[in-house]
Amino acid sequence: MKKHAFPLLLALIVMLISFTSRQATADTTQQLPTKQLAGIPADILNGTVAPPNAADAGIRSHAAMLPIHLTPNADGGWSWQTDIPLDSGRNVTLALFAPNSAAWTLSWQAPGATTAQSLTGSGQSGSMGINELQFPATVYHFDRIQAGTYRLRIAASVAPTTNGSQPHGYIAVSSDSAYRLYTHLSSYNLIQGEQVGLVSYAFRENAGTERPAPLNGLLQEVAMTLRLPDGGRQTIAMFDDGRHADGAAQDGVYGGLFTAAQTGSYTAQVLARGVTPAGRPFARTSEHTFPIVAPMLTLDNTPAQAHVINSNQWRIDLAATATGTVSSVKAFAEVWGTGADGEMVPVVWIGGVVNPTISSAGTQLSLSLALDGRWIARAGARAPFELRQVRVQDLNTHIPLAQVAVLPLMAREMPASAYEIAPAITNDMLMGSRPAALPASPDSGSVLMLVHGYCSTSVWPTANFTNYTLFLDLNQNRTHDEFAQLIGNFGAQYDSFGVVAHSQGGDASLHLYTYYWSGLDNATGPRLIQSVGTPYQGTALAGNLALLGEIFGVGCGTNFDLTYDGSAWWLSGIPSWARSDVYYYTTSDKDVWWRWDFCNPVTTIFLDDPDDGVVEKWAGQLSGAHNMGHKEGWCHIDSWVMRDPGQTTDASRNSTMNANAAR
Repeated sequence: MKKHAFPLLLALIVMLISFTSRQATADTTQQLPTKQLAGIPADILNGTVAPPNAADAGIRSHAAMLPIHLTPNADGGWSWQTDIPLDSGRNVTLALFAPNSAAWTLSWQAPGATTAQSLTGSGQSGSMGINELQFPATVYHFDRIQAGTYRLRIAASVAPTTNGSQPHGYIAVSSDSAYRLYTHLSSYNLIQGEQVGLVSYAFRENAGTERPAPLNGLLQEVAMTLRLPDGGRQTIAMFDDGRHADGAAQDGVYGGLFTAAQTGSYTAQVLARGVTPAGRPFARTSEHTFPIVAPMLTLDNTPAQAHVINSNQWRIDLAATATGTVSSVKAFAEVWGTGADGEMVPVVWIGGVVNPTISSAGTQLSLSLALDGRWIARAGARAPFELRQVRVQDLNTHIPLAQVAVLPLMAREMPASAYEIAPAITNDMLMGSRPAALPASPDSGSVLMLVHGYCSTSVWPTANFTNYTLFLDLNQNRTHDEFAQLIGNFGAQYDSFGVVAHSQGGDASLHLYTYYWSGLDNATGPRLIQSVGTPYQGTALAGNLALLGEIFGVGCGTNFDLTYDGSAWWLSGIPSWARSDVYYYTTSDKDVWWRWDFCNPVTTIFLDDPDDGVVEKWAGQLSGAHNMGHKEGWCHIDSWVMRDPGQTTDASRNSTMNANAAR
């Protein structure tokens, strides 16, 4: 053996061991130490930590996803037909979803035509989903055809595979029409026994992402189909009468309500039909998924109590009453005090994961938050104090369990630090006191953790990275909190780590950094969390995939955290200091003038361009973080279902992230 060969071989073995990935599983999760969150007064004033408005988190639909219900024929076959209204004939796309569509034939008859045109064999294979959760589809595209009502016919030679009232498939259709449908939850009272529903209206496409204005007079018939957690279905008419959470009567806004009797995951689809101002037939649908949770507690309408626990801190106790099984929650409040001019001024936003304390009686609860007195000093505030926007949220869904607009805050004394002169903001003011030691295993070190996303395989080309470790929780459906704790537990074997994350992995990493102490807090280097393709504001596909899961099989399942609504509630608990340690990238397909542009020919039916096939560019933005730019020619995953390469395979971006990563 040549000189130095054995030491070199030994070094290679050590490197291989260092870079070996370990499977992260929920079975190995241990509770991580929690942080005591604080947000600067500006977070209160600019709305960073304000609870979201359901009307602002609606879905903007430019497509109709129509359920197919085959009926038996006398000859032993099965068939179905429907009218498909096209108010525009430009860039028309049809997508057929069905488990046994290979045995189906399609034809459609144009407006005024006497014969039908066969579509069988003219489509291309496609797939719709997020990462490894994929549902097959057949796609038909037409650059320019006649607008109007088409009669679509489907014939099947074999019996459908779904049962009961469940659809046998779906046909989705979209075009370049300027007219769309906006639909949002009527409220966030997503508690068992409460009344909830959907609100829907037509609007004309605009360039912004703000809530659009209703277009009155276009819609004529609107209804909601609701799938219950036990598999039951309801059809609920929607009205523009001012009595169904729809605002004023006859304003073009329709509402439909129901009482949520069951807990679990609900799926809803709104079908709206009407006529455009040009006299053309209009049809749009929107698809939604949301959970209903069991009642847990109510906040008592009594003053919060502040107790000095050391020279720096108040413990603020909120009184509550148990109304169900009590578990860990998230709790937040704005603290306001009296300024030098006698007016109320924002002092600090506080919150975090809380374990309610139950009294011996079994129903009286106390939820404790921490406030560092130096925030009082910085605000120049004095008594009287009060809490505003007090809310308690479910830990996994972020759904508000209880909310109070204002509570008096009573205190006999203030911590000594409240009398300091304008102290500088320190990390312990933002996160609480660091644990004495964050545990690490004997093989600890400083690494870059490569994290995948929802229902995913391993996506990072490791040759692009150095001193890395692979987090693997493959093909799983986790809430942000579950995902974050898995990352934190996996990272406990290292002294410190930074993160490069894909898709939901970016959400989970930010959640970990915000709420829990981990090796992220020990990392050093320019960029703590870097992400690409992360749906910080959600994706419109969540509801569509929930519907398709009913006919194809659940797969990885629905995830409320990935919806617009779930993301909005999650983001309302992420203060600016945590966001400022995120560096994110977005991508989309290569846009050229001479072809139909898309990342995924199926998901483009439901997403607003530009998008990466899963995440729209606007929904990938994280206010308060570092936007590292948008790059065309890269799609969400590296797969045959996407036209362009996967965004995680961009060696140039990976090299940049590797060089700048904290470890």
